Amino acid sequence: MKLNEEQRAYLENNLGNTILPLSIFENEDWPGNEPIEVLLFYKKEWSNSEIQESFLKVTEHYNLFSSRLIMIDDNKFALHYCTDGVKFTFLPPVDDTYDNINIDEIRKQMVKVKTLPGEPLLSLTVISAKDGKFGGVSCSHTIGDGISLILFLMTWGCIIEGKSFPLPSPQRLFKGKPVASDTIDKIFTPPLSALSEKIQNRVKASEVKLYSKREYFSDEFFDEHKNKAKLENAEYIISSNQIMTAFLLKKYHDQVLPDTDRIRIKIPIDLREIYPGIDSMYIGNAVFDNFTEFTKDEINKKSIYEIAYRLKESITKTTNENYVKNISYLSKYGIEFKPDIFKKYRSLDVNTDIVSSNLVLLNDPESLGLSKLFNILHLNSTVQTSFMMYKEKKGRIFTQITSMYPFRLH
Repeated sequence: MKLNEEQRAYLENNLGNTILPLSIFENEDWPGNEPIEVLLFYKKEWSNSEIQESFLKVTEHYNLFSSRLIMIDDNKFALHYCTDGVKFTFLPPVDDTYDNINIDEIRKQMVKVKTLPGEPLLSLTVISAKDGKFGGVSCSHTIGDGISLILFLMTWGCIIEGKSFPLPSPQRLFKGKPVASDTIDKIFTPPLSALSEKIQNRVKASEVKLYSKREYFSDEFFDEHKNKAKLENAEYIISSNQIMTAFLLKKYHDQVLPDTDRIRIKIPIDLREIYPGIDSMYIGNAVFDNFTEFTKDEINKKSIYEIAYRLKESITKTTNENYVKNISYLSKYGIEFKPDIFKKYRSLDVNTDIVSSNLVLLNDPESLGLSKLFNILHLNSTVQTSFMMYKEKKGRIFTQITSMYPFRLH
């Protein structure tokens, strides 16, 4: 796609004002991908107009969440700040109480966003019950990672209750006046057929039937395995999350990825905790991926603790401040990744890679100060092959294992 002089001038005049360029990382990985989804249940009684009004108040502070994706060059994208970038859907109420409602049926009714040019990148679906309301939030990865979305929801809860809240970091927020999306030239919002084959394949992949299974872990399980790890090797001081990932890899690798000889474990790393100068309330994408590769023969022969320790060593290298500075830098738009790293970096391949994410803290309402207001019922996996760690009310940790293949009985 070639831009004419007028269109190029429009981009140059508005870049950083009403248009925010995506980083090379976001252009490479997110267009056409699955959105982040959160399903909440809130007990307080509010009218639909109050919900919408409070939601829009959050976007005044976290205005990055009101943007649309536009195409600015061959398979290069940016966010265009516009007034109708959020989609609200209020569905008919359910004549029952929370305890008697099938959560999976509610999830099916959530309105998903499409991470494609011209589409809204955030949606809110509200369904009333007799004793509260369900709120389904669908958010594109182009405008923020899961931590950004949780910060957004935390602020929404504070505004609803009339409580004070920490303002987001000024890094990577729009400062220009919003425009209506109908003023965007159509060349910036091409049809799917005009996008790259990679993006088209991502859209097709979202239609593939997925299978999931849960595996539960108790405190006793972790204590037992940590003690066994120390007996095997005094250096094996490994975390509960590393133990879970290693245990699941040994048990399920052949079912999740049956047609490959090498498997990579992808573990998202939050750069907010590492990169100097990044505010803890930074809104946007501040996640990079650690990759650890194993052959299937290694997975079968190594102990859980050997695998877990290798994961730990790999993560330690990725979370080194000097390493982070070598792959990224801080711009006025926030974290930017250096183009050179993509000569060696390989994008996610669902035929060889498993994403292992620790969402225990993110879906623990008490850790977010939301326990009196929200129940977080669901956080989705955005890829077809994953181990997603969650926490239940009773304190047990479980993993949602997602696969493109049905699980066999052991």
